[in-house]
Amino acid sequence: MTRYRKLNPLWLLPLLVSPAAAQQVDTANGPNSPGRTRSIFDEIQDSQERGLFKELWNTEDPRQGRQRAVDFVERYPRSVVLRDAYEQAARASAVLGDDNGALEWGKRALRLLPENPFLLTMMADLAARHGQRQLAETSGRQALRYLERALAPAAIPPDAWPQVRDGLRDMADFALGRTAEEEGRYADAERWLLDALRLKPHDYVALYALGVERNAGKDPDSAAPCFAEVMNAASGALGEAARRSLHQVYAAKTRSQTFDEFAASQHWSMPAAAPAPRASPPGAYAGSAACGPCHAAEFRNWKATGMAKMFRPYSAGDVMGRFSGEEILGGSARTGAENGQRFIELRDADSGKWTRYRVDALIGSKWQQAYASKFPDGRLVVLPIQYSKVEGGWVNYWKIVDGSSERSDIGHFQGAPDGALYQRDCAPCHTSQLRYDGAGASPVTAQFREGGIDCEMCHGPSQAHADAMRGGSHAGPRAISGAQPPVDFRKISAGQSVAICEQCHMQSLAHEPEAGGAVNYSRTAAPFYRAYSIHLLSDYARKVFYGDGRFRATTFIGEAFERSRCFREGGATCVSCHNLHPDDPARNQKSLKFAPDSDEMCLQCHQSLRDRPERHTRHAPASEASRCVSCHMPRNMDALMFRARSHQIDEIPDAAMTARFGEPDSPNACLACHRDKNVRWLVDGMAARRPGR
Repeated sequence: MTRYRKLNPLWLLPLLVSPAAAQQVDTANGPNSPGRTRSIFDEIQDSQERGLFKELWNTEDPRQGRQRAVDFVERYPRSVVLRDAYEQAARASAVLGDDNGALEWGKRALRLLPENPFLLTMMADLAARHGQRQLAETSGRQALRYLERALAPAAIPPDAWPQVRDGLRDMADFALGRTAEEEGRYADAERWLLDALRLKPHDYVALYALGVERNAGKDPDSAAPCFAEVMNAASGALGEAARRSLHQVYAAKTRSQTFDEFAASQHWSMPAAAPAPRASPPGAYAGSAACGPCHAAEFRNWKATGMAKMFRPYSAGDVMGRFSGEEILGGSARTGAENGQRFIELRDADSGKWTRYRVDALIGSKWQQAYASKFPDGRLVVLPIQYSKVEGGWVNYWKIVDGSSERSDIGHFQGAPDGALYQRDCAPCHTSQLRYDGAGASPVTAQFREGGIDCEMCHGPSQAHADAMRGGSHAGPRAISGAQPPVDFRKISAGQSVAICEQCHMQSLAHEPEAGGAVNYSRTAAPFYRAYSIHLLSDYARKVFYGDGRFRATTFIGEAFERSRCFREGGATCVSCHNLHPDDPARNQKSLKFAPDSDEMCLQCHQSLRDRPERHTRHAPASEASRCVSCHMPRNMDALMFRARSHQIDEIPDAAMTARFGEPDSPNACLACHRDKNVRWLVDGMAARRPGR
């Protein structure tokens, strides 16, 4: 296909907006904290580095900008804004017509932050233009995936975001359509190109491409209106190309009309989009108790898991912390009990007076437990004092997570500070079937069916199924795909399966209720589970990432897993390795599917490594170093006062990244065991183990 696509101004958007507007980033990865933003420049500690980056950011000339980006990368190869410098070089290269340079710099930026739809659309367009079909396909699809749920980035006013987003989607659709056409996948090309035209009806390059696709697919009669419209509406080379293509269609068979008459008879109109299938309401909820009679073992085991006990009303027997009456945390708090009721008291930093908060609810049961107090107006406020089983004592956990924040300030803890209101900030992931009185209602009106994560949060509303079973039907209603509740995880796609888990196990800043007030489930249309709006990862402070781009905290464990080839190429899901109703929950607190032998999680797919694993691991069989997870899922994510395993599932420990950023900013599985070795040893050792050596 002739390439007529022009440089899209959306490529340049991150270069054209003002630094003050563009670089406001959300620093909170937990509580809703309006106004808690910092400039990206504030994250650069070295003043000289900060000054050079400001010069780079403010450079308008693309040639000078690219050179400054290259110089910055060479001088500060470990910079917290390295991915931004790469992106600046990529976009400047695109402006200069250096497509190969743009692609190479873009790949470097995406290595550190793959979830960048602005850059992905540019990569898709350039790759499609140069016949790099796989790159175009993966980049375009990923861009559309991120854009589907993305909230307005910090750089773009919310009211302008829909237009910008649709422009990006148009670019990605076009790249995918062009790639599909060149591969002879005409049905796919038709779909992508029509999607682009629905977003931008006067995109005559896309319309011309649609004509080329239809003609190549042996449907010249439907191609002719596309060419005629472009011929009449577009000027220059594109209009002339459309005229030539239309003339070829005209000349392909004998006609009674002249060419001009034939052209005038062709009228393009957008085909009506296929109506979306009517999504019926998901159905009524039965409650977990309804599952027990038929699924006794699963129900019993689930009841003993941390999921089921995520949130419970106060009961003395369920309390993890020691309420001994002693002052804790430097005298800023104390715990006690009176008439069988636990309480926490906080000392006001100014007056020295103690304020007592009764413990009315418990949050967590495995490694840590938080405590909530119910106020007279119905607010359930989570206190800053938590008990850590890992630490064996009391901690101000929010201080550890947030640094300085309103909710972590024990000495001035009053009312319900940001991030401390259970109904708004915690309940979406700690209770089941949460709802408000309406979409605009106060969170204080929140109600929920069950504390903790119940059966129907994962399997969907199952009243109809339970009724059918009681009535003698073998299974009750279920779609052939398994996506209709009660969900059978063996019969749904990897994307659906992971999305159900990601209701809680991914970034959790946006939990907008439906019109009727349902928060963490859907009452109006299938699917029953929620796919919340997301903040683009580029809006988060650099502190949530390692220098090498990996996530630091389990807050982003879902995003980490979605980066893995296991998910993207192998179709692995959370339930490939986890069983949420394991046989022995007390011993298997992580709900692992293969708790006795973790290697089975990997060997169920990688069967060729089962025999003589030492050839792959280079370590003695059955040793800790020979465990799959030791290398591919090292403990480098911050969890509840301990290090959790990475779910990005790295292919191999990356010595080059560790050499570049240093072990603190690029932790390496090899050095985690070989503490007596250094990065030089790591680089030499990994080089010696490359295939073919």
